[in-house]
Amino acid sequence: MKTLALIAVAGISGLALAGCKRPFPMGHHQALTPVSQLNCPDSQGEFTRKSMSADGKSCSYEGPDGSQAQLSLVSFSGDPDTALDPVETQLKAMLPPPAPPPSSAPASSSWAAPSKSVHDNVDIDLPGISIHADDKNANVHVGGVHIDADDKNNSVKINGGSPKGRGQFTVDANDNGAVIRARAFGANIDQSLIMASKEPGPEGWRMVAYDAVGPKSGPMVVARYESRQDNHDSTFEAVKALAWRAAR
Repeated sequence: MKTLALIAVAGISGLALAGCKRPFPMGHHQALTPVSQLNCPDSQGEFTRKSMSADGKSCSYEGPDGSQAQLSLVSFSGDPDTALDPVETQLKAMLPPPAPPPSSAPASSSWAAPSKSVHDNVDIDLPGISIHADDKNANVHVGGVHIDADDKNNSVKINGGSPKGRGQFTVDANDNGAVIRARAFGANIDQSLIMASKEPGPEGWRMVAYDAVGPKSGPMVVARYESRQDNHDSTFEAVKALAWRAAR
C-alpha cells in the first residue's frame, strides 16, 4: 500500500494544477493588467452578488447551500504571500484545530503511508476529498483529480483536466482534515488554498479556501470561499471564475 500511496501522490504532483481548472484557459498565460476596481458580475454559476463596496474594491456573493464568497482587491509590496498569510490565518480559525495524530502514527501531519505494522488500510473521507488504499489498491479523488492505482495490474489511471503550463500541487491529508495548495508558474499571480475538515468549525464551516489572481506587480484579487457541505468542487470552480472576471 505504501508504494501505491506514493504513486498516487506522485501522480497528483505531476499533474500540477490539474485539480484547479481555470475558466479562461486560452488567456491563462496572458499577463493581467492592474485594475483599480473589481469587475463583480451580478452572478456566476450558482452564486449571486449580495453587496459591493462604494469604492469597488470588494464584493460578496451567496452560493448554494449557504456557501459564500467574498472578493477583495489587495495591494502588496514584494512577495504576494505576505498579503495572503493573514487570509490563511483567518481561514484556519474558521475550522477546528488540527487533531493530534494517533500515538502509533508519525508525528508529522504530512501525507505518509502508515506501515503495515500500524494499519493496512487508509480511509479518508473529507469534503471533496476521498482517499482509500490497502495493500493492493489505491483510489484517490482530490479537488477534481481522480487517480486509481492497482498494484496487481501494475497500472495507474488518471482522470482530470490540466491547463497548459507548469505549476505546483501539494496535498497534506489525514483522516481529520486536508490542506491542498496549488500555484501556477506563469505571467500572473495564480494560486489557491483549500482547507477541509471532517468536523465543522465554530460557525459550521467544513471547507474554506481562497483563490488569488492578478498581475505580478499587483494588486491581486483574493476570493475567499466558505462551505458547510461535502460537495464543493463545482462551487469553488465558480469562485475561481469570479476571481478571474474580477481581475479583468
